[in-house]
Amino acid sequence: MVEIAQLKEYIRDEAHACQERLADFKKALHASEANLRELQSRVEAWVEDLDLDDIEIHRGEAHHSLEKYDETFEITLQVLTITFGSCKLHVEPEEQYLHGNRILLYASSDEDDIKEIIESEDKYYFTDLQFGQKRDLSKYTELDETSFYKLLYAWLRS
Repeated sequence: MVEIAQLKEYIRDEAHACQERLADFKKALHASEANLRELQSRVEAWVEDLDLDDIEIHRGEAHHSLEKYDETFEITLQVLTITFGSCKLHVEPEEQYLHGNRILLYASSDEDDIKEIIESEDKYYFTDLQFGQKRDLSKYTELDETSFYKLLYAWLRS
């Protein structure tokens, strides 16, 4: 039979583990926000490197919430829109970003051509938006300056 002192120690250990899980979850929320901003900053830098006139960069906000551990967690995420005249480029979190950390990249010229972006090992990868499928990194292409410019060029031509 377990002694009361040993049972109390088990309870303290489990309570500490629960506190750590909550702290880790909160850190992951903030890491998701930082990941989104990092990608948006890269896209902005690539656009600025084009040295184009009359490009408008707009940063908006999207409010997201998530129910976990019998609490509601709310976070405000940045939405980036870059206007190239008649074509607008969007870099924004998907509606369920806090569940899957997918970032959407698409242009107003072809809203059916939506790319989903994920981060893995400090690199960003993209593929066509997929619903209900397991992610297979081998089907993703690295999002770097060259691949971004190819996507942007195709969207601007649409």
